[in-house]
Amino acid sequence: MIASLRRLSLLACALLATPLSFATDTPTPREMWHGAVELQYAELSAASERLEASAARFCQGSDEALRQRLENDWLSAYQAWQAVRFIQFGPVEQNSRGWQLQFWPDRKNLVGSKVRGWLKAAEAPDAQDIASDSVAIQGFPALEYLLYDDAMDEQALSGPKACTLMHAIATYLADTTSALHRDWQAFGEHYLDTADYTETTLASAIQALEILEDKRLGEPMGLKGAPANGYLAEAWRSGQTVRLVESSLEGLRTGLLPGLTALLREADALPLAEAFRDQLDKTLVQASELPPGLVPSLEDEEAFRGLQSLYLDISQLRHLLGNEIAGELGLVRGFNSSDGD
Repeated sequence: MIASLRRLSLLACALLATPLSFATDTPTPREMWHGAVELQYAELSAASERLEASAARFCQGSDEALRQRLENDWLSAYQAWQAVRFIQFGPVEQNSRGWQLQFWPDRKNLVGSKVRGWLKAAEAPDAQDIASDSVAIQGFPALEYLLYDDAMDEQALSGPKACTLMHAIATYLADTTSALHRDWQAFGEHYLDTADYTETTLASAIQALEILEDKRLGEPMGLKGAPANGYLAEAWRSGQTVRLVESSLEGLRTGLLPGLTALLREADALPLAEAFRDQLDKTLVQASELPPGLVPSLEDEEAFRGLQSLYLDISQLRHLLGNEIAGELGLVRGFNSSDGD
């Protein structure tokens, strides 16, 4: 997943590097954003279909190889969602699709309660039953519970109720992400014709960095006035918190940076784009060198220093985009930032 995003990013940056004098039909920043995000939604849909197929195979005859394939496909699809998570407007807002894909934060462990409730039900659900239920049972965290919670060993997951539930959730995810991809394509004309979406796209990316700094890292690490609490982190059961953060950073490089560079070039402020790119690259390197999970690093002094460095790098990214770049472009912050609660 990370490798595919990097290939897309390199391609986009190569296109940006082409001298304008040779360009016959230079795309606008919004055209670049729409096309890049369409590719990200396409990857999310494709990865979710692979996950659904893996769940079906595992339920037909589970073994260690199929289990490993299922876990890998779950993580790849979850990472594909993280890559495009900075888009917090448009089709993803319809019927709270973002919450459907990822119910988080989950301070009351509603995901666990919902999964346990369905495992005790007289009949296992199908995808329509999942669609009619709470967002707490519809997305990647519910699958994570089935795959990684201490209450679920391999034998439990292989049982008919757990397997049917897992396949129903995976099918619902595949259906939802496919519809999201189609709807983003259909959203294109309105997005491209509406000048305000330039500001909306930037504000959405700024908000994503705010959530990344404050909620996804700051609160679990104990940097926001309360003690450290690893259970506040995403993907704490699977130990993939930092890998999801890395995917979000890769998504910004692939989905946001090309259009942002074009926009700042138009504003004669290309050095700001280069500064953001360089800081993003530095932050990606820092994330890639850390262990995948956050919780173990809370008890390891050296590992925690690595997390702190990542936190500071993301804080600098947020400052560059939310203050220096937003100020240069005259962005007025009126975007409704969500605290995730």
